[in-house]
Amino acid sequence: MNRAGGVRLAAALVALLIAAGCTSSSGDRQFGAQMDKASDVNTQLGAKYLQNGNLQLAKTKLDKALRQNPDNADAHATYALLDMRLDKPQDARAHFERALDSEPDNPQLLNNYGTFLCQEGDHEQGIEYFLKAASNRLYDTPAYAYANAGRCAMQADQPHKARGYLRKALEVDPRVGSALFDLAKLELQLGRPATAERYIQRYHKVATPAADSLWLGIRIARRLDDERTAREYGRRLLREFPDSRQADEYLESR
Repeated sequence: MNRAGGVRLAAALVALLIAAGCTSSSGDRQFGAQMDKASDVNTQLGAKYLQNGNLQLAKTKLDKALRQNPDNADAHATYALLDMRLDKPQDARAHFERALDSEPDNPQLLNNYGTFLCQEGDHEQGIEYFLKAASNRLYDTPAYAYANAGRCAMQADQPHKARGYLRKALEVDPRVGSALFDLAKLELQLGRPATAERYIQRYHKVATPAADSLWLGIRIARRLDDERTAREYGRRLLREFPDSRQADEYLESR
């Protein structure tokens, strides 16, 4: 073979190698995209099973999702919620942290991790995560993060900080029921039953009365020496929630 022929052969081999490399790289990318999509589908299925209380099937789907994509933040976040249900706090913490490694500014993830930390008694750090979620301009429901921060502060026996966070929640959205209920409870604890009454009345305008809210209404009315309102709340509590713990407490207190 002459020199020109050798050069042409070498060039052809290089072209073939480049083409093969491009095909392999493209195939790898396509396979990776398919695995990521499959992981997302299994994550969604796992979340549905978790929501429906089928914890074993939820675990099966989430295990599969993480085998398909070990960096799937949604899968880790959902697995953390599963571990909370299974009373595995160390595993839940690990999954939350893996999810946050991938999506450190995800407001819903920050809010969920804050809830976990408060449940574990790490109130200060939990409040930090709630506030970080609330400050994210892309978060659709920052009022709920402020309300969660307020409840966490109440659990930490920090009533004045709690009031500030709960009021902030209502500044953002005046119809956040959890903030209204917690403020009614907090104001009663702080010896301000008239203010508590306003909050519980507002709560009952935006949320369906429940056993705990009716019982709180009874206690507020009694502190105000308003026996008529207390009896009205009491009758409704006994009529709508006769088997509740709050109904038993009301009957014992009469």
